[in-house]
Amino acid sequence: MRPDAPTRRRVITIFAAAAASAVAGSPARPQEADYAWRGVAMGADATILFNGVEPATARSAIAAAAAEIDRLEDALSLFRDNSELRRLNRNKQLHAPSGDMRRALALALDIAGRSGGLFDPSVQALWEAHVDWFAASPGAGVPPDELIAKARAAVDWRRITIEPDSIRTGADQRLTLNGLGQGYVTDRIADLLYSRGLRHILVDLGEQRALGPCQDGAPWLVARANAAPFALSGGALATSEGSGCVLGASGAAHHLFDPRNGRSASHWKTITVHHRSAAVADALSTAFYAASSDEIEALLPRFAGTAIWAIGHDGRERRWISPPVDGTVG
Repeated sequence: MRPDAPTRRRVITIFAAAAASAVAGSPARPQEADYAWRGVAMGADATILFNGVEPATARSAIAAAAAEIDRLEDALSLFRDNSELRRLNRNKQLHAPSGDMRRALALALDIAGRSGGLFDPSVQALWEAHVDWFAASPGAGVPPDELIAKARAAVDWRRITIEPDSIRTGADQRLTLNGLGQGYVTDRIADLLYSRGLRHILVDLGEQRALGPCQDGAPWLVARANAAPFALSGGALATSEGSGCVLGASGAAHHLFDPRNGRSASHWKTITVHHRSAAVADALSTAFYAASSDEIEALLPRFAGTAIWAIGHDGRERRWISPPVDGTVG
């Protein structure tokens, strides 16, 4: 049976512990002032770290956050059979879509347009073609050109229409919001917690967003392999890495496809993006993973307030910044 969604990447992890233990080398805080929640959101491990928050306040906030995650998954998840996204994929039309479904898909189409199609929510056909190919022949090489060409015929974000009371796709299209869904949910949960007066919070629902630094001003540290951790005091980080979900017994392909040729993108080993919005950072890390250095240079002015760290297959890191930036990551 074909899975409906890829195993989500888990390529950077929270280096900061719950503040009940030392955070960024700071002295331990009183346990009664700190709280950590761990669960699952949009198919990924999820963590929310509270600093300087009484447990009762944190538990109340987590109950509200969990209910919001559940509601958002009913709209955006490929894991739920009757989600709005799954119904759209089955019926090619979704009547009276929720506000979140409309906003998330509208953002996906906006990023698709500004990235010249490097981000495309209709790449689900490529995922299905690869999964079916390797399910039949796990040890095979990459799918043949004719199979990719057939799948690519369904990949075109411009055929997706958001109407006043419905969403429509092409008759052969299936959509995925995995490229920004975790970031979108991260933003919604961060905004919910902020509205409750919480400030010293790190939300990690597959992408990381800091509402602010720790209570003493120390940043949250987000680890990355073989490099210094990111120091995050505000805004969001999102990382894409092909090795996070390999396809085929020999790892012949991975889940981050270049919509232009239907093949797994190969320019980079890892791309990390910082932006004030986790959804935008999530989408851009996906888009830029398929972009060359020259393409990133050309596209970056379209995305103000973006910082990019790209590690090539030679292990060298390149950085780009599109001002204005808020100085909340180091």
